[in-house]
Amino acid sequence: MLLCGSLACAKPSVLKPSMSTPLARAVRFTVLAPGAKQVVLVGSFNGWVKDATPMKIVDGSSVWLVDVPLAEGEYTFMYVIDGVRWLTPPQAEDFIIDGFGQTNGVVIVR
Repeated sequence: MLLCGSLACAKPSVLKPSMSTPLARAVRFTVLAPGAKQVVLVGSFNGWVKDATPMKIVDGSSVWLVDVPLAEGEYTFMYVIDGVRWLTPPQAEDFIIDGFGQTNGVVIVR
């Protein structure tokens, strides 16, 4: 038994081995959207939910950005401008056509 101040503390349990999960790292997404009132990042990492990952505008510019923690892997994504316009990311590493006739950007986290 370990002592913690004047109280006795239980002995720590033995950890069982398990598969390691890759650590997430922040990936910065940026897009130029002149005149936009709202820009949201959607993709395979957030279930394509239109309000899950809102972006913030860089003061005095038309650049929007957000940092997203992502584990190693390959993810598809797009931007939604003002809730209605889906934009293929021009700066993506790669592109893929989805099942809805849209071109999605691909980001690869290593």
